[in-house]
Amino acid sequence: MKHILTASFLAIATISSASAADLGTKKPSALPPLMTAYNWTGAYVGVDAGYLMGRVNAFVPGVPASASPSPAGFSLGAHAGYRYQLQNNIVLGAEVRAFANFGTRKSKDYGGFPGTAQQVETRWGGDARLSVGYAINRFLPYLTAGIAVSDMRGCIRVLGTPCFPGTSISDTRFGWTVGGGLAYAFTNNLIARVDYAYSDFGRKNHATPINPGGITRIKLETHAIRAGLSYKF
Repeated sequence: MKHILTASFLAIATISSASAADLGTKKPSALPPLMTAYNWTGAYVGVDAGYLMGRVNAFVPGVPASASPSPAGFSLGAHAGYRYQLQNNIVLGAEVRAFANFGTRKSKDYGGFPGTAQQVETRWGGDARLSVGYAINRFLPYLTAGIAVSDMRGCIRVLGTPCFPGTSISDTRFGWTVGGGLAYAFTNNLIARVDYAYSDFGRKNHATPINPGGITRIKLETHAIRAGLSYKF
């Protein structure tokens, strides 16, 4: 009996020691990797689509007569740029864009001359802008400013008839632009954004020999809101 108890005691002690050894050598579970902050530094290219809303003030000296048509339509374009993120999360950038505009032709009667209207449209445009933003990891709110260019075409016409000879205008207008937007990086390379821009192309006299005084004075402004998708290299 004594030998049986001794053998049982030794077996239990051996099993306990083996279990303790297993527990002592068990490796801890691996911790999940820490989420790294997104860095906005890099070059990118992309496409934009949205809506352009213009406002024109046309004035014929010597009559006098004025009209305010509002060219507006769909806008489709492309962009390319570069951003640099500072250590304090400020993001500086430079970008160029070009657009084709569709369906912007609009007409408006000259005051006091019913049926006689100023027709205008802008078929294309673009800008070169500098930007400053603040990175909130993958979110980037930003402000922009720069120079802009816009096509502008028009004429004076009686509604339902072709343009009057000697009133046609075809010009490339230059001005300034300001705006801002919000970008979000879905992946390390794919970035979506919503962007707004106001552009002012000033007031300019255009030769229209048929008009009294031989000119039509036109001021052009545009507002545009576009959604964009970029690929960051």
